[in-house]
Amino acid sequence: MKRLLLTLTLLTHFNFAATPEQIEQYLSVSNAEEELLSLQSQFSAMQNAFTQQDINASNDNTYDMQMLSIRFKDYLQKHLSEDEMNAILENYKNVILLQFVSASSEAEKHDQNETMVYVEQLKASPESADRITLVEKISKALYSKEAMVIMFDELMKPLMENGIGGQKMSKKMLDATKKNYLKMMTEVSKAETLYASKDFTMEELEELLKITQTPAINHETKAVFGAMAYALKEFFMSLASRFDVKKHQIKELKKQ
Repeated sequence: MKRLLLTLTLLTHFNFAATPEQIEQYLSVSNAEEELLSLQSQFSAMQNAFTQQDINASNDNTYDMQMLSIRFKDYLQKHLSEDEMNAILENYKNVILLQFVSASSEAEKHDQNETMVYVEQLKASPESADRITLVEKISKALYSKEAMVIMFDELMKPLMENGIGGQKMSKKMLDATKKNYLKMMTEVSKAETLYASKDFTMEELEELLKITQTPAINHETKAVFGAMAYALKEFFMSLASRFDVKKHQIKELKKQ
């Protein structure tokens, strides 16, 4: 009897993986794939630059960018259950979230300087304090620290450890780099969210905050960041042999 009850309990809690149809539906309403394609374009340019600098580079060293989308979808399907994906898709029936997705997509097309000018003007206005606080909460939910840690641990850390001079990196140096990365990503995400939501009323922002604080958004954020890391990891490893850690660190110090 106990064995039967245990079996029934396991079956009750068993979640089937998201279906390919759900994944395609999700990609059609979110801008997740657009962000991946944007990263693909940036890293493709990086790959070409490395190839041109390396006179010994051959076509065998180049990564097939078409694999990024395949790996991205594969990860999402395996790491989101059918029920979780249903909850995520339910969120996208909300007009406010769809408006934000559209605004975010448009904001990415603008020059970064334009974004920063707007953010600085907003911060200089005392009347904008409540708006900034509200948007920062939204940004924190959409770009959680936990999700950003995934990107660093799965991409940046292996790249540096396997890059030129990576073996000489101390744990202290790696921890400092991680801290700077998370700080930079947090600030960038806040600025981008502020700019993307610039035409939203306070009431609309409050509604958006409610959506972003749902468990479905948490599942979505971790899955999307994980999928991007999974999709890009092999490509990053293909660059490692030509990535000079010391030069990268010097550039980062100059920026600071």
